[in-house]
Amino acid sequence: MYFGFADSSAFAVLSQSISRTSKKTETAVTARPTINRRMLRFGEKYPTEKRATLSFFRQRFPQHTISTMSVTSPSAVPSTPASPAPLPRPDWLERAWMALEVATLLAMTVMVVTKVWQDHVWAGWGLVAVTAAVWAPEFRLHRARRWWCVYVAGTFIYTLLRSYADNDGMPIQTMYTIDFDHLIFFGHDPVVWMQDNLFSPAHVTPIDFIAVQVHWSFFVVPHAAAIAIFIWKRRLFGRYVALVVATLYLGLILFFLVPTTPPWLAARAGDLPGVFRIMNFVGQSANGSAYSAVYSSIGEPNSVAAMPSIHMAVTFALYLWARDHQPRFAPYLLAYSIIMGLALIYLAEHYLLDLLIGMVCAVACHLVTRRIVPVGNSPTTQPARATRATSS
Repeated sequence: MYFGFADSSAFAVLSQSISRTSKKTETAVTARPTINRRMLRFGEKYPTEKRATLSFFRQRFPQHTISTMSVTSPSAVPSTPASPAPLPRPDWLERAWMALEVATLLAMTVMVVTKVWQDHVWAGWGLVAVTAAVWAPEFRLHRARRWWCVYVAGTFIYTLLRSYADNDGMPIQTMYTIDFDHLIFFGHDPVVWMQDNLFSPAHVTPIDFIAVQVHWSFFVVPHAAAIAIFIWKRRLFGRYVALVVATLYLGLILFFLVPTTPPWLAARAGDLPGVFRIMNFVGQSANGSAYSAVYSSIGEPNSVAAMPSIHMAVTFALYLWARDHQPRFAPYLLAYSIIMGLALIYLAEHYLLDLLIGMVCAVACHLVTRRIVPVGNSPTTQPARATRATSS
């Protein structure tokens, strides 16, 4: 042994060199030995050996060395150990589950178009239950694609509930919308005026076709926008879905509270003479059987859901969303909203008041969703698998 002093006395010297640590603070203290003359002489006597440093002392006398000391307050120690991370799913199982999720949403879409949900109400609500169970893991993991379930299932449930809005016992209203138009247009009906000057029941004109195409574009444009936003602006997808779905359900509440006849139905009852449903003329001239099948699935479940105009509400919601997040598209969507409003009045689908209330609904939902729905993370920071922190 080279050092005779490396005994209990050396341990005492080392212990005295350790700083005092408060019990309430977690610290790490490294023991440092005192280098005396004897240690220096050893370094001069044996130049080929390592100098008498802390590392040398640790190597020679590990039993007398205190490397670190940690004092931790009892409150800083966790009471229970952290739960282990769940095991990842196999790739084939993940792909199969995703295919099942897509299948449930496609089934909802097909059920709406084919009128199955009207003939078998239990099938519609049963599909809602199955979809909720299949998509539950997506909501638990907060993946971006969970918003597709909110979008598709939310629209499907809206369609189911909309069919009950005309049977809730509330009286069907007609005259208050006509009276509002008379007040704004000095006793004239804009629907009557536009059809008197632009429409003839004897033949269908290009204006009629264009107006119907604008009306039916409502069943394409919001969904195409959803796909585009999910692909290129995924972090904004949740806010878009929340805005559209919230607008639908705010309008649904008014369907239950104030069932209102549209102009073409008021004309059949004799309250608005000289008005025609131009869409019927265009549909019959193009493909009568296809038009009747689609209309019976979408329009017939509730013909008095005119207040507010969901066409106008959702279209204007697109403009509001673009104004915040994609300003370069906002002017085009504003023009689209104006054209949609003119087409709805000309086709005798809505009154001016229906359009205005629809815009109010869109503004209200826009203000709320902008506050409560945060902008999501970029796709590269969102989980893509059930148990892996990868892209979604």
